Amino acid sequence: MGIFLNPGTGNLAIDMNSRFYVDKSRLLVELNHLVGTNERFVCTSRARRFGKTMAGNMIAAYYSKNCDSRDIFSKLKIAQNPSFEKYLNKFNVIQLDINDLFCNSTTGSVVKDANKYVREEFTEQFPDISFEGCDSIPQCMNKVFKATGEKFVIIMDEYDVMVRDPAVSQEQFAEYLQFLNGLFKGQSVSSCIALAYLTGILPFIRDRVQSKLNVFREYSMVDAGQFSEFVGFTKEEVKDLCDANNMNFEEVTNFYDGYLMIDGTHIYNPKSVVEAMTRRRIDSYWTQTGHFGVLADYVRMDFQGLHEDVNRMMAGEKIPVNVSTYLNTMRDFSRRDDVLACLIHLGYLTYQYLKFGSGLCWIPNREILQQWAVALEVTPGFENVMKIVNASRQLVEDTLAMNAEAVAKGLDAAHQFVANNYNYNNEMALQSAVMLAYFHAIDRFFVFKEPQLGNGRADVVLVPSSMYGKGLPAVIIELKKDGSVGSALDQIKNKEYFKELSNYSGDILFVGINYDSATKKHSCGFERFVK
Repeated sequence: MGIFLNPGTGNLAIDMNSRFYVDKSRLLVELNHLVGTNERFVCTSRARRFGKTMAGNMIAAYYSKNCDSRDIFSKLKIAQNPSFEKYLNKFNVIQLDINDLFCNSTTGSVVKDANKYVREEFTEQFPDISFEGCDSIPQCMNKVFKATGEKFVIIMDEYDVMVRDPAVSQEQFAEYLQFLNGLFKGQSVSSCIALAYLTGILPFIRDRVQSKLNVFREYSMVDAGQFSEFVGFTKEEVKDLCDANNMNFEEVTNFYDGYLMIDGTHIYNPKSVVEAMTRRRIDSYWTQTGHFGVLADYVRMDFQGLHEDVNRMMAGEKIPVNVSTYLNTMRDFSRRDDVLACLIHLGYLTYQYLKFGSGLCWIPNREILQQWAVALEVTPGFENVMKIVNASRQLVEDTLAMNAEAVAKGLDAAHQFVANNYNYNNEMALQSAVMLAYFHAIDRFFVFKEPQLGNGRADVVLVPSSMYGKGLPAVIIELKKDGSVGSALDQIKNKEYFKELSNYSGDILFVGINYDSATKKHSCGFERFVK
């Protein structure tokens, strides 16, 4: 076994020894369908810390010759599938981590290092074959294939680091692009490849890479296809982790759920969930692996009303986006949609496909919402929205204290800000103003927008978090335009919204809000329902 050629099961064994390992071996079932077909070239892109490297380690351990991984995989889900035996330890595997090669290069050339290291392992593992004159990986592969008929599985992690890292020179990039072209596009070497699996943060950059790698089929945060459940942890997997570790699943879901795949699968960030289980505390973990300045740099660009879109998303709205024109770069933006598409791939937004490349995007969950707030705090152009966000903690306290005058003033301020972007008297603007005004309710409450309750839909409902909201009442907020506070409170009672909170044992606070479109003022009233 080697480090790059037929690496065996060592890395997978380390992953499986982790306390919170989640079995994703069904990925191999999907890949087995593609082995030896025209679809055998796979590129999966997803945000950082979403498990790309662990998937690569599993794939390497399954297909790799010169080892017997039957015992380790017999404990995993793949063992129950009819394809389990078909390709187990049947191929030579070349596994390259391009980021590792780039960061630890001894020559200043990722390509030279990769060719050198892999060639050395070819000579060690195939002593009966002469590799004289073979200076590249494809040449070595051809030698083995001609002599033995054995094919290869190629796994390349962080393939795009040479494309997106600004430290890469034009010469290094050109050399790397030629390397990829020679590894995957040549007819002679293509016949040696049983499967190729590339991972990165971004899909292929269309004007620089895609034409050279057009044999690959791409699966991304926008469209992961049949690989959706392998992008991160599914709801069922997170539920199992919570049950096994005595963690509150509702709390974990409230904080980390929100990434929506094209087939409707809900995905959780593995890094965040595992850290929450390890530390036994729900907090922002994925956002600690990167700097908020990256997000601030992108939203600082106000292409075609981008700032307005960000404000709307901070208020909990979904906004339209067309991802089809994005060239998959991390710089040189000129369109609002391209910035949003980039943020989807980076994990700061999630996406719902509608048709023809168009869909909706929004901030996926509480963890990422907090990161947005941190970024906007230091980003010019967002001073007004951050005033509302920062004032929201006091508005929550005023609500709990049933201070009608203070709550009305807080909503007036939020509505004035939202009205810069919408028709002032639009009902959506009213609801957005309320959601933004109560931004920091998420610190201690589950926040639900238009949930089905009783005999209708309440406008906004706050349910205390079992971890951070002990002793607080639940809050049901009903909005009226050109009505009355009394009619809003009556609707809560007449439609019995409170019945759906039967499992909640504490008091419930009814909040009636009326917006007068003539005076552009809010009024507010309260009733306390004691269970």
